[in-house]
Amino acid sequence: MDAPDLVLVPALVGLPAARAHELAISARVVAVDPDPDTPPTVSGTVTAQQPLAGVRVPAGDPVTIWVEPDDDGGGNMPRLAPDLPLDGAGAGT
Repeated sequence: MDAPDLVLVPALVGLPAARAHELAISARVVAVDPDPDTPPTVSGTVTAQQPLAGVRVPAGDPVTIWVEPDDDGGGNMPRLAPDLPLDGAGAGT
């Protein structure tokens, strides 16, 4: 059996989500949301990724990205209303 075609995971953190998807495809991986049942998030800024940049994975593997919403409400991370106080666990009260 042939060894898998390994590629390097690109650094996606800090990029606009749409650009992260483009860069992932050009690196031969696929950027995906944490919830596989949702369409890809293309608005907002990537704040985390798994696997991390520089790891070798088989071509075509998924790279999960977490996206902080822009002011227009895009993204895949929950937002709290700015005027809600946080409890000790960091959740809105």
